[in-house]
Amino acid sequence: MSNFGPLLRRFARDESGVFAVLFGLMAIVLIALGGATVDYVTLEQTRQRAQVALDAAALALQPEIFKPTYSEANVKAAALAMVRERVADPRIVDSIAISQAVANTTDGSLYLQARFTMPTIFVSLVGVPELSASVVAEATRKKLALEVIMVLDNSGSMANESRMTNLVAAAKCATNILMYSETVDSGNTCVPAPGAKLVEDVKIGIVPFTMFVNVGTSNANASWMDRFNNAAIADDNMDNDDDDTTGLLSLPGYSMPTSWDLFNATGEPWRGCVVARPHIKTGSSASEYLDTDDTPPSGANTLFVPLFSPDLVDGVGNNSYLSDSPAVCDRPGSPTTTRCDFVERRTASWWGWSSPTIISSKPKGPENFLSTALFPKGIYGKLPEGCACRNPSYSNWTGNSWEQTRNGWCTGSFIPTGLSYRELQERVCKYYAGVGSTGYSWGPNADCTRTAILPLTTNPATVISTINGMQAQGGTNIHTGVVWGFRALSPTAPFSEGAPYDEATSKVMIVMTDGENTAYHYNCGTQASLNGNCYHSAYGFQYNSNNSSTTTSSGGNIPRMGNPSNVDNSVLVTEMNQRTLDSCINAKAAGISVYTIGLATDSVSQSTPETVRTMLKNCATSAADAKFPNSASELKGTFQDIANELSALRLAQ
Repeated sequence: MSNFGPLLRRFARDESGVFAVLFGLMAIVLIALGGATVDYVTLEQTRQRAQVALDAAALALQPEIFKPTYSEANVKAAALAMVRERVADPRIVDSIAISQAVANTTDGSLYLQARFTMPTIFVSLVGVPELSASVVAEATRKKLALEVIMVLDNSGSMANESRMTNLVAAAKCATNILMYSETVDSGNTCVPAPGAKLVEDVKIGIVPFTMFVNVGTSNANASWMDRFNNAAIADDNMDNDDDDTTGLLSLPGYSMPTSWDLFNATGEPWRGCVVARPHIKTGSSASEYLDTDDTPPSGANTLFVPLFSPDLVDGVGNNSYLSDSPAVCDRPGSPTTTRCDFVERRTASWWGWSSPTIISSKPKGPENFLSTALFPKGIYGKLPEGCACRNPSYSNWTGNSWEQTRNGWCTGSFIPTGLSYRELQERVCKYYAGVGSTGYSWGPNADCTRTAILPLTTNPATVISTINGMQAQGGTNIHTGVVWGFRALSPTAPFSEGAPYDEATSKVMIVMTDGENTAYHYNCGTQASLNGNCYHSAYGFQYNSNNSSTTTSSGGNIPRMGNPSNVDNSVLVTEMNQRTLDSCINAKAAGISVYTIGLATDSVSQSTPETVRTMLKNCATSAADAKFPNSASELKGTFQDIANELSALRLAQ
């Protein structure tokens, strides 16, 4: 044991094995350092694959930013799926995350940022089990084409306070800003600068509206027009047998006269207006109806019915442009003998015998027959309540010195009497007498907008000419303007000048009105109780709405406006406001950006200012896109601001 101590001390002083120990310890570090290069190279290779994948995702998803349905969450989810699929590395695929998705529609850009984590092989030996990296990608591609429809109020109130004058100047200025490379101010408008060039891929159209819209007389024979009474509303206010019954319509070879038949009969040409399509559901959305959407016209109720404003009852309706007793509406003397027997009476006074008056009459003859003896498509049902003759025969007077009677009769045709207001209003035979003089609010074209819709065009001169031709007349139906603005931007009929809905084209609708939707169901007495409206509107009469009668050509359970019929005026205005908003919702869902301009909304009378402003704000794509100038003189600046904002969308990158 005495030798163990020195041996222990010598062992402690011995350094011959230190290198091996140190090398063993350093080997771990050297391996980690050398392996770090491998881990780093692997990380860079993986990051490059992730970058390529994210770039592809940004390019693929950039068009989504222009869609009304754009959602940051949806874009992140789609980008994540694309990146994971392209990277296809099981080591990192579950760790990939899209940390940012930023859209800028003004610049047309989509910015994406992604992060991922990769497990390490070598540096994990020194306590670094994983490495992280991030990649970013930005795709910028502005829309290449611009289509703008200006929906412009042409109602009578636009004549006040120089509103129409200022609107014309403002709309022309916006046209020049959008269609030319440079403009300069010129009085209350702006014009192309000297040497300015037309901008490519810009189209503009105009939809003037009042109570109706005018689709243009050149479209009378278009396939989307109802030329043969295929729509359920085409026979509204037409009754061809003086009895408001459809029982005879099944007679072999018979069909009701069309609107075109009646225009031809009156000698009055169609001015170009159409009525609203019936209020029939077309989709699952609460806003989708035939009169609020762009369902392509393919037949029946999808077709567009020409406006034929009916002649109203003498002394009852405002648009009574024909006498209720024209010769053409006599009961004919064929196919068998027709007769009218009547009794006349006269009384004596100091001044002699009074003029004879009919005290009773009794029509005789056939019922339920066709005859074209007096007018084309003549159809006759039951006999009228009474009758009179144009060329009567008489018996001798009998009676005493103060009162006498005599019998009268006529063979052949006779004048029907005792007809109801409904029969007087709806019988079509009266139109074959022809129409004398008509005007803007008088006759078959009553209240038809003067200026026709201009479809999308690249010709600025045509746009300017249409704007210059606008006139302030008639009532206000914002709904009909908006829905036709939607249709004018659509790539499908009735106007198919619009490009497809895709990322290559920006579609914009600018809606300008100086007030509110207006309806008229007050202060017109018998006319209101008879039809539910003072005027024949784009929705027909309330009487025609959901008329379930099986014995009337105005039936068919098809909603028009005012259901149930004869509702209060405020209900009609509320329905018009809702249909305006529904049309805007449908247009925005299709990819159309909507701007609204409300002038004089503080002086409305059938709605409250707040109701009108709220409708226009909700109609616009955003609250900032709803403009409310204080005076007509501010219209130019308002249109300029919108046009300058839109001009950025016509630049390509």
